[in-house]
Amino acid sequence: MAGLNKITEAVTETYTDAQRLALGNQLGELRADLNGNIYEFVLVVDLDLVVGDVVYPAAVTGTSVTSDYTGGSGLTIRVKGVAIAAVDISAAPYCWIQRAGVVSTLGDGSVAAGDPVIGHTTNGAADTMAAGEEHLVFGFALAADTGSPTVFACQLTGTL
Repeated sequence: MAGLNKITEAVTETYTDAQRLALGNQLGELRADLNGNIYEFVLVVDLDLVVGDVVYPAAVTGTSVTSDYTGGSGLTIRVKGVAIAAVDISAAPYCWIQRAGVVSTLGDGSVAAGDPVIGHTTNGAADTMAAGEEHLVFGFALAADTGSPTVFACQLTGTL
């Protein structure tokens, strides 16, 4: 992808500050893979993440994120991206989040295929958009959310 460096490490890894510095990963750095997925390197604050959690900006610099919808450090209810790694913030709080492409996303149990999705009031989950929430849409469900945990394939849009 023009203008973006290719991702060279596993996007599902988490990092301590020392590991991040040794790799040279810069907070807020965007990278792409050969499938057109775009990732951003961030610091996770407030709550641990599970794979598929939606995350929100947690700093005006845009380099830290939280899955906390209404409390903690969250600055907005507009989703920034989706967690692609399980993150224990007390051990290794740095990771890549996915900002564009298709990603497995945590749903609330009511998402249907084709639905536009927004952040849910449940931390880390996505929900179907209601009238008047068009400005909060971060993606479209490619399938209904099923399973345990309840996840769906989501085509991310408008999060860059």
